[in-house]
Amino acid sequence: MRILFVEPYDGGSHRAFRKGLAAHSTHDFVALTLPARFWKWRMRGAAVWFADQIAADGIEADLIMATDYLNVADLRGLLPPRLMRAPLLLYMHENQLTYPLSPDEDFDFHFGFTNILSGLASDRVLFNSDFHRDLFLDALPEYLGRMPEAVPRDVRGRLEARSGVMPVGLQRAPHPEDAFAPYLGGACDPDAGPGWPRNGSEPVILWNHRWEFDKRPEMFTRAILRLADAGRPFRLRLLGEPRQNVDVFAELRERLPDRIDAYGFAETREDYDRYLETSDIVVSCAAQEYFGIAVAEAVHAGAYPVLPREQAYPDLYGKRCRGRHFYSQEDELVVLLDDLLSGDSCGHVCSLPLDCDAYCWTRLAPRFDAIFEEMMGS
Repeated sequence: MRILFVEPYDGGSHRAFRKGLAAHSTHDFVALTLPARFWKWRMRGAAVWFADQIAADGIEADLIMATDYLNVADLRGLLPPRLMRAPLLLYMHENQLTYPLSPDEDFDFHFGFTNILSGLASDRVLFNSDFHRDLFLDALPEYLGRMPEAVPRDVRGRLEARSGVMPVGLQRAPHPEDAFAPYLGGACDPDAGPGWPRNGSEPVILWNHRWEFDKRPEMFTRAILRLADAGRPFRLRLLGEPRQNVDVFAELRERLPDRIDAYGFAETREDYDRYLETSDIVVSCAAQEYFGIAVAEAVHAGAYPVLPREQAYPDLYGKRCRGRHFYSQEDELVVLLDDLLSGDSCGHVCSLPLDCDAYCWTRLAPRFDAIFEEMMGS
């Protein structure tokens, strides 16, 4: 099968998803992409750009796959006749109905409605988690209620009927078949598995997210400084994509320079994996997270996750692990981290690293292939 993958925002997790799927699928992919910038203009105009490129290059495909920064309705209306009836699959990394606004933005109804139109114009819609799917569908009545009249009918029912859930793939090899669930988060018998912390001295706290407002790096900074002021021992790794926010962790660099082992974007994938596999605690402070590939990678590598309860994380990890991993407010975050750093009250045998094998591309790609083949068969 020849699959045309259309990605208007080809960067970060979007690019990793596209390349990972193409590398592990049994089908042939051809990609049309635009750089990851000007996201609002991508949603407004990328469909016209891609339709013109498809027509000019004579691109053929059995199936089209697109992501949420594309207006699928516009694309389908502009496709050459030979592709108008090709099945189209929409993958939702995020959505503009429930994504938090940055401090510099005002609400714009247009972008969320573009996501709704794209879903209605697609044959199948896949969300990256059950949490994301439910959040999107539950937001529809209130969102469409902003329309003064001529409100389209049964939008939720129509989208729900064609929607499903498929997680984002991890660029990591599954654990060996004889691997056992490790003991994480506290002292344990040396015969029980890897020690805590991994380096035998001070626990290593990892931040591996974008340095942007929706990940709340300011909350992380405040929590870390409170722990430092309390005299807790730890090391820091501040990884991720700074973009335009290179100074977001300046206070940590100023006050805790001797504790920071890594800062900024890892130079190679091998360096990044090494950081994951030698960190003890991964922290997320996200104000929105529909899946969280950075956390999933760290958890698969054996880091103890400390995560906001209000996001997708309890849905992804809470059903499989009875350990203390979730918090709701900054004070609760500090208490949880303090317990991890000062004692063994959080320690337990943790199945989460092995559970995350299901997200590795070698396990996940065949499930995507089955969906492609089902769509072609129908």
